[in-house]
Amino acid sequence: MKKIHLFLSVLFLLFVQINLWGQVTVTGATGTAGPYTTLKGAFDAINAADQSGNNIVITITASTTETATASLTGAGGMWTSLIIYPTATGITISGNIAFPLVDLNGADNVTIDGRVNQTGVTDLTITNLSTLNTAGTSTIRFINDATNNTVMYCNLKGSSTGGISSGNTYTGVVLFSTSTGTTGNDGNTIDNNYITSSTNVNRPTNAIASTGSDGEENSG
Repeated sequence: MKKIHLFLSVLFLLFVQINLWGQVTVTGATGTAGPYTTLKGAFDAINAADQSGNNIVITITASTTETATASLTGAGGMWTSLIIYPTATGITISGNIAFPLVDLNGADNVTIDGRVNQTGVTDLTITNLSTLNTAGTSTIRFINDATNNTVMYCNLKGSSTGGISSGNTYTGVVLFSTSTGTTGNDGNTIDNNYITSSTNVNRPTNAIASTGSDGEENSG
């Protein structure tokens, strides 16, 4: 009986370790050993290597808590495609950050698909609990010529209180921001998402907001 209990205890500890140490996996990328405990960890590894021509898949196997912005830049070289989706139901990517939770900073051809294994109904929840009006506070931000990206079948939640009518600080659950590039944040799609507050008592000023830069408007 003691051997059975020990065996079950080992299995339980292994299960806990897998869920704590490997919520985010990456395939098809260069220089990413993984798995990662946060989406930020996966993004940082992708940013650090030349991903030119790669078709990258990021799977979320359990909920993550982000303590800093998960920023995807493609700094080393842009991939051909990058797809993010959950592999189980009830997964949440969450944080309390006075800045974007997920930042597509000059990143192109990214798809965030909230359906389990890219089939079925809306499931993945992405939520920024911050109620601050700090400029850029958002759940997902597009900035610096982030183009041809898609966010679909996700529960997008935020509670930022700044906005176009609040000191021009520009916040939103989804924020199309400014650009230091050449064209603006163009050709992006927000499709079949539920966009709401992170808690019922903290309603965001804007669900979707767009600012843009002179001569580099957000379009398409």
